[in-house]
Amino acid sequence: MATPLQTKTIFNQKLCKYTQILIFIFYNMDLVINNTNYSIPTSWSQVSLGKYMDFMLSVDGVEDELEKTIATISAFTNAPKKLLQGCKKSDIDAVMEQLAKLMDNEANKDLNLIITIDGIDYGFHPNLHELKLKEFVDLDNKLGDGWSAMDSVMAILYRPITEQKGDKYKVEDYDFRSAKKRAKIFKDNLSVDTVNGAASFFLTIATDYIATTQVYSKNLSRRERRKLLRQKKNNLTKSTAGTV
Repeated sequence: MATPLQTKTIFNQKLCKYTQILIFIFYNMDLVINNTNYSIPTSWSQVSLGKYMDFMLSVDGVEDELEKTIATISAFTNAPKKLLQGCKKSDIDAVMEQLAKLMDNEANKDLNLIITIDGIDYGFHPNLHELKLKEFVDLDNKLGDGWSAMDSVMAILYRPITEQKGDKYKVEDYDFRSAKKRAKIFKDNLSVDTVNGAASFFLTIATDYIATTQVYSKNLSRRERRKLLRQKKNNLTKSTAGTV
């Protein structure tokens, strides 16, 4: 462990018997409760998709500010809520001050065409205009669920690379079962920076074609809905990735 540049020691007579906030070089920070370290993220690259999904779920509909604060710190640091509830308000405020700085920073919007996890290269879909109707519908449905289904969205957009020549590549054909397994991997391993870059890129070029309220209107027959989806898919602009 690196030597901290600054150490703030906080005592609490209840559950948090001994708490430290360690500030490391490069502004990495740890919350230490009873000799257990809980990392406090200082950039979105340090926050996994899963952590952010947990955060969004844990604060959804919560009106009590204390409960929301405890849920936020627990989601981002993995510190147990029971321990956090026993800490002094000044301790909690110190951590929330750092998380507030994180929230004020905008996540990355640059697309990572290729990501590598456990030795496997996953490529962002190189030709979005070639999305098959099934994957387009699944993508549309998952996007409608927001961050709660973002791991599934990433699993549709990123696939294992099957062939590559230079900066051109092909990806695995879409399969629902494979995508479901991939979503679990991405939830634990993709950072918010990577996810935001991919989502921003996709939504920028596809906003006009992801109108779920129109596609799934009860006034349209099943045949009409499928026809409309085909029209939207065919109009989708090519991405910049390219294929082999």
